[in-house]
Amino acid sequence: MAKTTDTTNPDVTTYILKQAMAARVDDHVEIAVEAEDGTTFKIRATPDQLDALTGDLETILEADDADA
Repeated sequence: MAKTTDTTNPDVTTYILKQAMAARVDDHVEIAVEAEDGTTFKIRATPDQLDALTGDLETILEADDADA
């Protein structure tokens, strides 16, 4: 099963990522996401929101590299 409910927050559903693609559309970026169960959706984000997300991901990945 590719969809689970977050036990700490029942309003949050977790999907396992199958693939994601991004494209610039006018003044924002759209990220198209497909989950393993076939659920698809798009996320619209501003460049500033994506910069913040990128920073978070870099911090996580750098911590993983330091642990290895």
